[in-house]
This record gives sequence, C-alpha cells and structure tokens, in this order.
Amino acid sequence: MCKNLLILILLFFRFALASGQTAEKSQTQLFQQIQKSKPDTNRINLLLQLGKTYLLKDVQNRYNADSAYLLFNQANQLSKTLNEPKFEAESFSDLGSYYFEVNKLKEGKTCFKKAIDYFNKTGDKLKEAAYWNRYGEAVPDSGLNNILIKIQCFTNARAMYLNAGDSLNAASEQRNIAECYSVQGKTGDAEKLLLNVIKEYKSIGYKKLQDTYDALAQICGREANLHKEFLYRMEAVKSMEASGDDDRSDYFYAKLALTYSDMKMYKESAQWILKAIDVLKKKKKYEDLYGDVSLLVFDYITLNQPEKALAFLDRISQEIPPSNLAQKVDLNEEFAHCYVQMKDYQKAEQYYLEMMRIFKFTSFNKAFYTNHEQMVLDFIYYNQTIGNFYILTKNYKKAGIYFNKILNLPGGVVRPITLGEIHQAQFKVDSASGNYISAIHHFELYQNLHDSLFNATKNKQIQELQIQYETNKKDQYLLLKQKDIIVLKNEKKLQEASLKKASLTRKIIVWSAIALLALSFVGYRIKQRHNVALQLQQDEINEQNHQLQAALAQQKKLTIEKDWLMKEIHHRVKNNLQIVISLLNVQSDYLDSPSAINAIQESRERMQAIALIHQKLYQTDFGNSITMKSYIEEMLGYLQNFTNSRKIKFDLSIDNLNLDVSQAVPLGLILNEAITNALKYAFPNNGAGTIVIDLHKTKDADIFLKISDNGKGFPANFNFTENKSLGIQLMKLFAEQLDAKLVFEDNHGAQIQLNFKKKLPIDAISF
Repeated sequence: MCKNLLILILLFFRFALASGQTAEKSQTQLFQQIQKSKPDTNRINLLLQLGKTYLLKDVQNRYNADSAYLLFNQANQLSKTLNEPKFEAESFSDLGSYYFEVNKLKEGKTCFKKAIDYFNKTGDKLKEAAYWNRYGEAVPDSGLNNILIKIQCFTNARAMYLNAGDSLNAASEQRNIAECYSVQGKTGDAEKLLLNVIKEYKSIGYKKLQDTYDALAQICGREANLHKEFLYRMEAVKSMEASGDDDRSDYFYAKLALTYSDMKMYKESAQWILKAIDVLKKKKKYEDLYGDVSLLVFDYITLNQPEKALAFLDRISQEIPPSNLAQKVDLNEEFAHCYVQMKDYQKAEQYYLEMMRIFKFTSFNKAFYTNHEQMVLDFIYYNQTIGNFYILTKNYKKAGIYFNKILNLPGGVVRPITLGEIHQAQFKVDSASGNYISAIHHFELYQNLHDSLFNATKNKQIQELQIQYETNKKDQYLLLKQKDIIVLKNEKKLQEASLKKASLTRKIIVWSAIALLALSFVGYRIKQRHNVALQLQQDEINEQNHQLQAALAQQKKLTIEKDWLMKEIHHRVKNNLQIVISLLNVQSDYLDSPSAINAIQESRERMQAIALIHQKLYQTDFGNSITMKSYIEEMLGYLQNFTNSRKIKFDLSIDNLNLDVSQAVPLGLILNEAITNALKYAFPNNGAGTIVIDLHKTKDADIFLKISDNGKGFPANFNFTENKSLGIQLMKLFAEQLDAKLVFEDNHGAQIQLNFKKKLPIDAISF
C-alpha cells in the first residue's frame, strides 16, 4: 500500500507542476480527497473519477494519457486487493476506454471482455447490457472492422435490454446501430432504423425525440435532401419544446436556421439564429456564440444589409469579447464578410488573412474541438471562404490553392452541396488559367451534384403526389362503399314490396303453376342456347379488349420513354451551352479590346437565349412547346441584370401563347437582338426609358410581334435593306426561318414588327 500511495503523491506533484495556478478546481479537489481517503471503495471511486477527467482531455498529450492510465491501473490494483470484483470490472472498463483512445485496440478489447464476463457470470443482464454499450461507445469510429465491432456491441446490448424488459434503452441501442450505418455510408438503412426508433419511443410514451430527429436530419443533409432535412429539423424543435428539455435549445434552433439558409430562406434563418443567440446569452454559455453570429451575419449580408451586420458585430464583440482563438477566427471572418459586401476589398483581405493566421493554430488540433467531424467542417469552411474571396477579386491563382486543399480531402467527407460549390469555383479557376479540359471536368461534376439535389427535390414532390393520390383513392373507395350500402337498402325495400305483391297473387300462381312450368321449361331451353351464343361473343370481345389494353399500355410506355429522352436531350444541350457561356464569361476578363469584349458578350447573350429555350423544355411537360410569356420575362430579367440597365422599364403585352421549339428559337433570338440593341443604344448616357413588347394572336390566327422604344431611334439615313451589321442580318435570317415579314420603322423611337403563321407541333398533327 505504501508503494501505491507514493505513486499518488508523485502524480499529484506532477499535476501541480504541469498545471500551476490554473489547475482545474475539480481535479485539485479530487487529488486532495484521494490523499485524505482510506484504501477502500470510496478511494477506488475517486481514482476512477479523476482518471476520467484526464481521458476527456487531449490524450495525444502524453501527460494526460499517462495520468489516466496510472489512475485507472491504481483503481484496478486496489479493487483486487480489497476483493471487490464489481469495482475491478469498472476499472477494467475504464482501462479499455484508455487503450482505445491511445489506439491499442487489442488491449482495449481484452479489458472490456473481462468487465463484461463478470456481469455475465453474476447474471446481471442490465449491467452486462450497459457494459456492452460502453464497449461500443469506446471503440473508435475509424475503419470498417471497428464499425462492425461497434454494431455487434450495440446489437448485444439491445438484445439484453429487450430480454430484461427495458424498452427505452433497447430503442436507444437501435439508434446507436443506425449511427454506425450512417458512418458506413448506408444512409438508407440508417434512416429506416431511426424511423423505427421513433416508433418505439412513441409506443412507450417517451417524448424526448429531438436527438433522433437530429440524427435523421444529419443523414438527409449528407444526401443533399434539403426538404426532408428541414422536416426533421422542425420535428426536432417541436419535440424539444414539447418535452420541456431545453438544455440544448440553442443547438436545435441553430441547426434549423442553417437549414433555412441552405434553402435560401435567409429572413427565416436570421429569425431562428437570433433565438439561438438569445438562449446562449441568457444561459451565459458563450462557447458556440460566435459560430451562431457567423450565420446571422451571412443572412444579413445575403439580404443586402451589411450595415446591419456590421453594427451587430460591433455591439456583440464589445458586449461579449472573444474568449478563445476559435472565436477570434469567427469574428475576423465576419468583419471581412461585411467589408466585402461594402466593396472595401483591401480591408476585407486584411481580416481574411488574420482569420487564416489564427485558424492555423486551431486547425486539426484536438484541444479546440470535441470531435474530428467538426475539425473537417471548419477546415472546409474557412478554406472555401477565403478561396471565394479571391475568386471575387479575380486572384484565381491564390483561390486555387485553398480550393485544392478541400478537393484533396478523402471522398465522402465534404457535403454534396458544398462539394458542388467547390467544383464550380475550381471551374472558374481553371478557366482563368486556360486549363479548359480540367475546367469542363469540374463543371460537369458540379452540374451532376446540382442535378442530384434537384432530383432529390423532385422525388420528394413525387412522393407527396403519390400520398395524395393514395388518399384520394381511399376516399373514393369509401364513397363507393357508401353508395353500395344505399343501393342494398333500396334493393331490400323493393324485395319487401315484391313479397307483399307475391302474397296477393299466390292463389293465381297456384292455379296456373302447371302451365307456367311447361312454358318455363321451353323458355329455359331457348334461353340456354341464347346464353351460349352470348358467352362466345363475350369471350371474343374480352380478348379484343385485352389486346387493345396491352397495345395502349405499350403505347403509353413508349410515349413516356420518348418524353424522358427528349427532356434528357434538352437538359444536356442546355448544360453544354452553359459550359460555353461560362467559358466566354471567364475569357472576357482577359481581353482588352472593346470590340472583342462586345463580340463575346453578344455571343453569350445569343447562347443564353437558346439555353433558356432548352431549359424550359426539360422543366415542363408540354412536349416541344414553349410558353412565350414566361420565356420572355426570364430573358428580360437576364438581359437587364447583365447590362445593369435599371433605369429602363419594360411594358409587356403578351398573350399566353405556346410555340413549337422550331419557331420559339428564331423568335427568341430576334427578341434578344432587338432588346439588346435597345438597351445598348436607345438611351445614351445611361438614360431612362421604356421598351414595349407586344406579342399576340391576330384575328387571322397569325402571330404578331412588335418591339418598340421611346429612345433616340435609328440613325439618320439608316438603310434597313442594305445594312450589313451582324444584328440586322441575323434578324433577317431568323425572320426567313419563320417565313415572316420583318419591318423596321422610326416612330418616336425604334420600332420592329414581325408577322408570321403559327406552326403546329408535329405530335399535334393528325394523319
């Protein structure tokens, strides 16, 4: 015993030397209590408690790891001396956790096996289940073999809890198994299991479902299914508030706010993150404060309110100054964001560089993080943030350095939404450096990730429609049942009336029975022969109906396949045009000649007009028809944003016309040429004005288009027939494709008129 006490004294002095005046009060108190204690079970408990405080710290620090081991081992030795097998099992469990933390897996398994064997021998199933759970929790998450061990541990614990009638803990073990599936990438299995956990919790009246809903939301976030993630986030908040368990309310509010932000609903995001910040301030828990402030500032900036964000930052940084390096990183980042929005790029860069300088001390440092996942998230976020800044300021070389750090992370680490953003940014970097092959590769990866998110949204809509369909079907079934009941009641009344009538005529029937029987026999023979003929005809009709239904089903299937193929073609054409447009955008940054820049801009606008046509085709279910009203409105929005012509207004008078793609494309290009020319030349010196677009069907069922403005008009002596400008020549060419009459006039401003006959889509023509 003297030797053991000497070890404790040495350990105490080592603790005091390492931590000095800043030693944690709880650890100091535990050391003092151990020194004063007798060598009994109370001392064992104190040793284990103190050992766990070191295990919760950074065990990569040799001092923390050695201290935990010495304390656990001392508790184990004292348990053996006192012949306390229960405490010996407890100390073996803690030693096992230590071995797993320092990556000594074999020793960790041995220690946990000894602890579990003790409770197995004593028949204490609840304790054995609890230690299987501790075993599973202690095994590291890295490596497939470790995950399989964790699943087996949690499965054993669940079976024992069920056997002992502990339904609550049994459901919790199933949640642990689901989290293991999620780590494996089996998100579908994980989601099914967690939904089953929700059912089990509800069946026993357990109301604290927020953590399970949170786990479901995390899975949907990894799958980029924002609609389902939002649903589960809302359920988590509802459950948290309904159960009255608001200890972590700031976390659930912040997660819901982040989901709103991902869905581009920034006003709602700001409302929820302010709730999270208020909770932290009331509880005086400031560890996560500046992380929440980051999201609030982002929301304000996206809502074009940088001054409001800057004022909030000044106020919060004075009221609650940053208490650690991580919070200083966040504060520098937020000031930088505000100055970017205010276009003070020099000051913004200073704050961004200071952010990265401080972040280097915290990056992948366990002293600043509770788990590895959060380390990776922060690493991605801060590198993406400064990379985007350098993209904005066209310093592509520096931007590429930061984006490549993210792209070099292992697969599956980066969220699909974020990974798509990084590929899109790297596309710009490669385009700027002339590496077009790599640029196209990154653009395709971005587009695939973007489309998968869109498809996830569409699948959600399809599921909702399916549910609605099944509900309507059930309602119709119930309605038919009610009608059947009414019919049966009416039939019953008729039968009763028939019986009364039969009683009155019974005497007559008796007297005429012989004659009726004879006639009935003859009638039966005739009817039997007639029924055989009818049955043959019915069989023939049924066979023809069957063949007709099969033919209709095949036709429907082919039609659906054709529609999907056409949509895919239009989608691919639109994507390819978008790649070319993006390449032209980047290329224009490197040109000095105004005429070359203008040529590229005009080419880009023409391609955008065509790309918008194909986008409309794959997003709607109208075959090869384009709704011209919405198409023109979107085109005008694009052109006005691109040319920054905010003083110019549009006066639209457009009928709800659907045109075949063969006419929509040339008409769209004529509109593009005419409107672009008006925006550029009709109102000099950035003046104000109005452009009128009139598109309608005439009495003769022709299509009439007029584009006019109240600008300076065409130049004097402008010859429309002999003019060789590319814009005029293109409009003439597209008018010929429409078989249309094109007229140019100068009527208090430029005016262009077009008249042509509407063409029927091929699939609308009957032969």
